[in-house]
Amino acid sequence: MKLLSLELHDDFRSLKKGFKLHFQDESPRFDDATTTFEDGSTFDSNPFNAYCIVGHNGSGKSNILELLSSIFYQLEINNLQFLPQISYEDEENGVQFKEHEAFSNYDISPNAYELRYEIREHSVKIVKKMKESPRFYILEKGEWSQQSVIEMKSYLPEYVIGYSSGENEILSLPFLKMRMIQYDEYLDYLAKDIAYTTAESRMVYLDDIYSQAIFVTNFLDIDNTLREQGLLDIFKETLGISAIREFRMIINTNIDASIYKDYEGSYQKEYAKLIDGVEEKIEILKSCSTLYYEDKEHSKLYLDFYLDDACREAFRRHFDSGRELFEFFQLLITLNYYHIEEEIKEKLYRSKSLYAQGFLPQVTWDEKFFTFKDFWIEKEGVDEPILSRSLSDGEHQFMHTIGIGLLYRGTSSLFLLDEPETHFNPSWRAKYISTLRKCFEGDDVSPEVLITSHSPFIVSDSKRENVLVFSKDKNNIVKCNRPSFNTFGASVNLITMEIFNQTDTIGDYARDMLKEFEKRLKKGENPNEIRKEANKMLGKSLETMLFIKSLSKGRND
Repeated sequence: MKLLSLELHDDFRSLKKGFKLHFQDESPRFDDATTTFEDGSTFDSNPFNAYCIVGHNGSGKSNILELLSSIFYQLEINNLQFLPQISYEDEENGVQFKEHEAFSNYDISPNAYELRYEIREHSVKIVKKMKESPRFYILEKGEWSQQSVIEMKSYLPEYVIGYSSGENEILSLPFLKMRMIQYDEYLDYLAKDIAYTTAESRMVYLDDIYSQAIFVTNFLDIDNTLREQGLLDIFKETLGISAIREFRMIINTNIDASIYKDYEGSYQKEYAKLIDGVEEKIEILKSCSTLYYEDKEHSKLYLDFYLDDACREAFRRHFDSGRELFEFFQLLITLNYYHIEEEIKEKLYRSKSLYAQGFLPQVTWDEKFFTFKDFWIEKEGVDEPILSRSLSDGEHQFMHTIGIGLLYRGTSSLFLLDEPETHFNPSWRAKYISTLRKCFEGDDVSPEVLITSHSPFIVSDSKRENVLVFSKDKNNIVKCNRPSFNTFGASVNLITMEIFNQTDTIGDYARDMLKEFEKRLKKGENPNEIRKEANKMLGKSLETMLFIKSLSKGRND
């Protein structure tokens, strides 16, 4: 997938009506330019290049991710076969249902825009006018041909994947709504006694509740491609993590869910076991486990997995791919929303709040329908396996964000990653883009990845045309420009100065100390004494060297 352009005809957060962003030329570019040297060797044959979105805090850079997540949420709800409805009491026919106005195109943000992108060798245009449904067009023989909703499904991204290291609830809100839709979809299948396989929606918000599911899926490596291509070595080389030794899954088997059963057009509220819709897949998990135990007294099913070759082979017999397994984990995790009451779901569906997640009640792990526990990993330099919870925030984030790339490699998807490297040390930040590129190396299909960041290391590993610099003018209008210099391979100091307007290479406190030395020099103190004190107190830096040099000049004069 390749984004081409985005134009707003309605305000969205800090982005005002008329905001335009051209990601690249509108002419088709299905294979990235490859540098060919005189000896015939090439560089950068991998078509993957992430967009690095940078700017000061409050510059509006995250609004692009939020805008795209909102747009594709709209497109999803226009394409889904199932959407939650509102129940009401009818005097003659009992409980009836009507369409939910929260999913109407008349009052949804953004309400008017034009989005263009390329996907699977097709140019796509989506136009939404105020209080109208989006219209879909495909470029055919040089002309835009309007498509039906059904036809458009095949021209949408395979997945829309969101991630935020902070609690960016503007980005997460559409994804949280979609999670609740997926839960209601499961209940609908349960009420109709239809076997449920996977969610219809393609929107996935991979926050920390999915961390262990991502780890397990990657290290099981069901189709064996990650090991064959040496991609699991990424975790060993960077983190020293070589394997998952063992883990446990716990399933609460006695949770009731309220459903509406259809009796010839009259609906009655009843209760069903939440586990009923996934019993067949639970049996598969049992057959893959090393050991399982049913605690009937406390209604818990314990499944223990020792991750050896036999365990991997068992999973490979029952699951065709890692994503199929992950989507099953995703479903089990989604069922943890069983405790959300109808009025809370209604509030979420209608919400435009920046803090929607705050009114979702939480439950303890013991009350969850599904959870991972006792997650033991093997790490170099440590004699015995350690629990995953003992890893640092940076180690967790590295495994999580790189694991996302491995999980969805080979898909024409859209990644919206909000500051995915915040907990990394400088060394990991410097290698983040190159590591992410490894995830997609050799794939015929490459995703579109947008990353917001404050890291000059990520800018330095990005081509100028893939760096989007956000700022606000004196009228508080958001502007987006490309850098005025070649960012690829540029020094961290240059990027910090040019993009973040930070000319100092030392902290403010140290800078203030230098200013005090300068004041003392102007008052006539001995330069030699000031030099000795400055060398003793301050480490090596460009600012310190220039100051010491100025003292020497003063003495020679």
